[in-house]
Amino acid sequence: MLDLTSSMGLVLDTSVWINLLATEEMESIVAALGLPCHAPEEVVSEVTRHPVSGMIFQPERHPLRAAGSGVSILTLGAAELELFLEIVSAPAADALGDGEAAAIAVAVKRELELVIDDRKARRILRERFSQVRTHWTLDLIRAAPVSSALGASRVNECVEKAVRFGRMHLPR
Repeated sequence: MLDLTSSMGLVLDTSVWINLLATEEMESIVAALGLPCHAPEEVVSEVTRHPVSGMIFQPERHPLRAAGSGVSILTLGAAELELFLEIVSAPAADALGDGEAAAIAVAVKRELELVIDDRKARRILRERFSQVRTHWTLDLIRAAPVSSALGASRVNECVEKAVRFGRMHLPR
């Protein structure tokens, strides 16, 4: 289970935000976590439509920008941008998309925990950035404060919706 007591905040990858949106409880989950949840601009730009309704997000009404104080949108600093470019320009076997690369760069450079489900990204993290503490979307949804806030039944519904409408894969 996810231990949030020592966390300074979480950086969430694109697929994780999509999974949380798919639960239709994103703001409740983020609020229950009680930690800053960060989304690099590159991640926000990849979250273009609601996974359940299919509605395309207008920039001025994007749910990550409109979410409460628990969500912060980040711009990459110089050191993060350098690492981001290194990751996206790696040979194909080790290159990642913009959202994953930005999330990793922020987590590495700001020493934050990372929530990411992509298996290739997790392999690269193990090989190159093993100091980054990583979690799955499922860890967030099933975190103790989320279970307390939403109750077991709603948590189970959230997991089902994230699998059905989002991009959530259950960890092996």
